[in-house]
Amino acid sequence: MQKRGKSVLSWITVLTMAMAMALVLSGTMVFAQKLLDLNTASEKELESLKGVGPATAKKIVAGRPYKSVDELSKAGLTAKQVETIKPLVTVGAAAPAPAVAKPAATAAPAKPAATVVPAKPAKEVKPAKEAKSPEKAAKAAAKPAPGQKVNINTATKEELDALPGIGPVKAQAIIDGRPYQTPEDIMKVKGIKEGEFKKIKDIIVVK
Repeated sequence: MQKRGKSVLSWITVLTMAMAMALVLSGTMVFAQKLLDLNTASEKELESLKGVGPATAKKIVAGRPYKSVDELSKAGLTAKQVETIKPLVTVGAAAPAPAVAKPAATAAPAKPAATVVPAKPAKEVKPAKEAKSPEKAAKAAAKPAPGQKVNINTATKEELDALPGIGPVKAQAIIDGRPYQTPEDIMKVKGIKEGEFKKIKDIIVVK
């Protein structure tokens, strides 16, 4: 009986020692394993954790950043899952978000130069019609009315000047050649020929 009791005790001792060694080795392996940072680990690295599959790994990545391991519950993990992976993970500083380069300020388009509208040329001022000279006015006034005859013995210089083909020089010559007996006598005046007489014979008299 004593031998059997000692044998059982020996087995218990061996078993206890084996379990203790197993626990020590297990703890050593856990500590020896690199702890994964929940804020920086990739999905593949998270999938290597016990009880973490692709879907859970995506949840963990989507719930970043974490301030503690317990915040995994916010990402949809159960309390059991959190306790299972708690010894295998740690929480470091969140990875800085990539800086978004600000677009360069677009230079404002230069304003087009003001279009210079050429000034309109001043309208040419037409010279005012020359006023009729007193001589021409007098000649126009002295022109005999239709049917009226001019007495070459009594007519004024202006009236004689108004006759067709008779100018101021010939009008004065007619006055100097007075008196005339017949209208044809006017051809005695220098410069008045038959051609000029024909123009005025019907409108002159010697009464």
